[in-house]
Amino acid sequence: MGTEHAGLRALLPGVVAAALALALTGCSGGGSPSSLAGVSSAHLGSSAGATDTAASPSPGPSTGAGLGVGASSPATSAAGGGYASAALPAGVWTNPSAIPLYAAYHWRSPAAVDKKASVPVLTAVQDCQPALSADDKSELAAFPAAQADLTPTSGGTGGQDDWTAQETVLSTGDTSSGDIQGIYMLYTDLVSQISKCAATATGAKLTSVSSTRAGYSATITIPTSTGTTLTVHEYLAAPYGYLVELSVWVAPYSGDKPGAAWDGASSSAVLAALSTGPCALSKAC
Repeated sequence: MGTEHAGLRALLPGVVAAALALALTGCSGGGSPSSLAGVSSAHLGSSAGATDTAASPSPGPSTGAGLGVGASSPATSAAGGGYASAALPAGVWTNPSAIPLYAAYHWRSPAAVDKKASVPVLTAVQDCQPALSADDKSELAAFPAAQADLTPTSGGTGGQDDWTAQETVLSTGDTSSGDIQGIYMLYTDLVSQISKCAATATGAKLTSVSSTRAGYSATITIPTSTGTTLTVHEYLAAPYGYLVELSVWVAPYSGDKPGAAWDGASSSAVLAALSTGPCALSKAC
């Protein structure tokens, strides 16, 4: 989300060896919209959360595990209706029933609406407007990626008071130590940048923050130039060889409330769901 919807919409400078060791042992079990700051057209067209802790990465094989690249089976392919990619099979996407507010909105399957995103713009980056390093920008452009923009199939009005969701997936596409390390360090850098959102986006506040080695969630609120408040429920997961972002946001008309009350989704359950597809494909979580 940016200015009037072009930019409202990245940590651990840990030891390289430690990051690599983590990446090699396991992972957690578990177009681009633009900003309001001026909130993104996607945000205008259209998240508060519970504090809980996602499970730490579970042990996984350290060698010989593929990432599911090109492993889309006929059944899996049939489930998708959007961007067809051998690098990102339909099975990588999160089950829509696991996405917050599904009971109210019955989101479409991300696999049915995904689109190629060669250099994806992550929601939290668009909203918090951090200055990403050259290395992080390079990592975002280096891996096969796709995004799925989700809108309600029921229960919505089609207006700004509805919640909107977006899922983004990046995959290393192999098991080389350099790529595994690179995508994991991108995750940690993004977590670090999001945690500083209050310093990079005017008036931004973070609440309900939960952070583990392979999962991060927070509720971000940012006042907009239209007199309303953008609320984003942000989830970042780092299953082995992947980076997954899920954002659920709303910026209701000034004076209005969101069309559906937040359902109190458990952040640990959401983060686990984001990792389910990638872990099933990599067999390394």
